[in-house]
Amino acid sequence: MKSRNDGESNAAGKTLLVTQALPYANGDIHLGHLVEAVQSDIFVRFQKLSGNRVLFVCADDTHGTPIELTALKRGITPEELIGEAWKNHVRDYAAFSIGFDVFHSTNSEENRKYAEYIYTMLDKKELIVEKEISQFYCEHDRRFLPDRFVIGTCPKCGAPEQYGDVCEVCNSTYDSADLVEPVCYICRRTPVRKTSIHKFVRLDKQEDFLRDYINNRPVLSDDMKNFVNNWLKEGLKEWCISRDGPYFGFKIPNTDNKFFYVWLDAPIGYISSTEKWCTDNGEKTETFWGEDSGCDVIHFIGKDIVYFHALFWPVMLHSAEINLPKRIFVHGFLTVEGEKMSKTRGTFVLARDFAQKLTHPQATEYLRFFYASKLSSHAGDIDLSSEEFCKRANTTLANNIGNLHHRTFVFCDRYFDGTVPDAEWDETIEKEVHQAAEEIRAAYETVEYRKVIEKVHGLGNRGNRYYQDSKPWELIKQDKDAAAKVMVTCANLVKACGVFLKPVVPHIVAKMERQFGTEFSWPDYAFSLRNRKLNPTEKLAAPIEVELLRKMFTINKEAAPEASQLELKPEVDIETFGRIDLRTGTIKSAGRIKKSRKLIKLQVEIGPETRQIVAGIGEQYEPDSLPGRQIVVVANLKPAKLMGVESRGMLLAATDGESLVLLNPESPLPSGARIS
Repeated sequence: MKSRNDGESNAAGKTLLVTQALPYANGDIHLGHLVEAVQSDIFVRFQKLSGNRVLFVCADDTHGTPIELTALKRGITPEELIGEAWKNHVRDYAAFSIGFDVFHSTNSEENRKYAEYIYTMLDKKELIVEKEISQFYCEHDRRFLPDRFVIGTCPKCGAPEQYGDVCEVCNSTYDSADLVEPVCYICRRTPVRKTSIHKFVRLDKQEDFLRDYINNRPVLSDDMKNFVNNWLKEGLKEWCISRDGPYFGFKIPNTDNKFFYVWLDAPIGYISSTEKWCTDNGEKTETFWGEDSGCDVIHFIGKDIVYFHALFWPVMLHSAEINLPKRIFVHGFLTVEGEKMSKTRGTFVLARDFAQKLTHPQATEYLRFFYASKLSSHAGDIDLSSEEFCKRANTTLANNIGNLHHRTFVFCDRYFDGTVPDAEWDETIEKEVHQAAEEIRAAYETVEYRKVIEKVHGLGNRGNRYYQDSKPWELIKQDKDAAAKVMVTCANLVKACGVFLKPVVPHIVAKMERQFGTEFSWPDYAFSLRNRKLNPTEKLAAPIEVELLRKMFTINKEAAPEASQLELKPEVDIETFGRIDLRTGTIKSAGRIKKSRKLIKLQVEIGPETRQIVAGIGEQYEPDSLPGRQIVVVANLKPAKLMGVESRGMLLAATDGESLVLLNPESPLPSGARIS
């Protein structure tokens, strides 16, 4: 896609296109989704505040087997299901002030057009190959059956009516071929095994391009770059991009019954959403996605989809001669009250419930602020604690900035007739604000929002100390000019803090803007207020009680086991525990073990040696996503054989009965580092 130079240029500054990962249309938005939404929205608001042109795009990810299955269960069409989801998602994002310029759908003609174009370009560059694979096939319904379309008796506990990938009674995972008396979900007839030809992308032919892209451009943070480079060192495997019909998605051109795999057309939603906006606003998609457009494409994603966005997606764009992402910012996962989000434990909270059931009128703004206070450019996980949430919001917004604002402007109302007096300000504080502005700008640009909040909190402390030490309530009786200087200084400092906080809490800062009768832009942080008549003073932020949050996060508390009810294994002494040798390891390669959907064979680097380890993680992790990950390994476990394959060690993972997650160091460490 080449740029067209006949459009208007952006004289004000840079042009950016910002995206967040597309939410799947098979469920509602929850607090975990909002981490990314808030992170990307803050970045967009800062860029717009700075005078840059920014297009903020998103869409619902609408294709694939889960959508089809959910629609079938509910007795509605997939189109009806995704239509409901779209309305709910738009509503929930709006409740948290997520300001997309367009929120589209991957089930659109724009998306079909670009999916076919990119596929054609991949084929033209000789990156498409065909391979034969074996699957369940229903002869009655004349369709290949994904795992969720196969049901039968659990091979582990004997529970009937279980899916072909996991038992909802005993939580065991297995290969669909292991089901006892498997039947088709639709017609209840016994399926057969059948082979089918599928299309794959030769990622290995693009390894040189990817190495240059990842290592010679500032695309990823250093920790994420290391992970991606480990995948590249191991060599990339072919990526299957087709599914057999019927399938809710787009048919592949020049095939009888093959459809694009959802992960091919999902990221293309970034482009098709842009085209939707451009069509509605009389602009050209090439302005943003043209290969030489000069537009900075910025992605915000979770660390679970780095593989797709740092490897698959750049290959697709490069092959199609489309603008490549300049930066990919990666965040971690959200835990609530120290636990993984869980419906049974009451820590899985929908955005709708948070916005509608919390009685505090600024709760959604406070969530934005809390996330900002925890977010950085690194992919560390974030814990949402009721106590910390309220403490941070109350300390900075209500008691610090809010207090300085209130005491300053109430004083101006009382003693200066609702006017910022005509006086000189304190130049020392003015210089401190200018210095802080440079640091805050740099922190916003690098998505170090935690530093932004720390700097603004420091400025609030400085202002409150200055106010308290100056004692304007005494000065007004003895030296009104001196009191006026204090008020002018504090009023300008409050305004600066408002500018710095506007991307984070836009509705709170809007109260300041109404008071000053203006809409802030970035240069407004500079001291400029004097002899200015003010509109009525509004209280910026009201304290929030921790009990409100605790009630929200314990909706299903009765389903969570009490500490005294935990079923622990027999106690061990420290000497026994000390005999377990835990080490960091780096996964070098991974592949499935034949006839098992659960078992994956891994080659793991542990210090100077590489071990073969077999792990039952195949239902939670695709082998292609594992190379490069750092993990924790029991290194001195006796060797064992699983399905005839030797395993020399064990990976550590956590499960809450609903899902399984590999444990990993918070930051990269040398392989073989001892854990104690």
